[in-house]
Amino acid sequence: MAASLSFESPAGALPEAADCFISRLHLHEYVDDELALDVPGSAVREIILGHILYCPGCMRLEQQVRSMRVRLRELGDRLLQQADEQPSAEFRARVARLLAG
Repeated sequence: MAASLSFESPAGALPEAADCFISRLHLHEYVDDELALDVPGSAVREIILGHILYCPGCMRLEQQVRSMRVRLRELGDRLLQQADEQPSAEFRARVARLLAG
């Protein structure tokens, strides 16, 4: 007997496939807290939050996006700190060698 795919979900909830699609579509907005709760009829944030709690794939993706955001902020901070620094003579020589071929 072949296994059948089921999109059953708790009563009143969207099917899991729809939740994954919606969650991934709006994940960056969710992580950045850009999904307004005060907009009438807007339930996207709640759908994503509820879905992430029971979907390991979307939970993992949310964690990866949050981790990426932290690393990008840290990199940006380091680059800002180094913006006033001059490259070392060794670095300039290495770049010159690479450009010369």
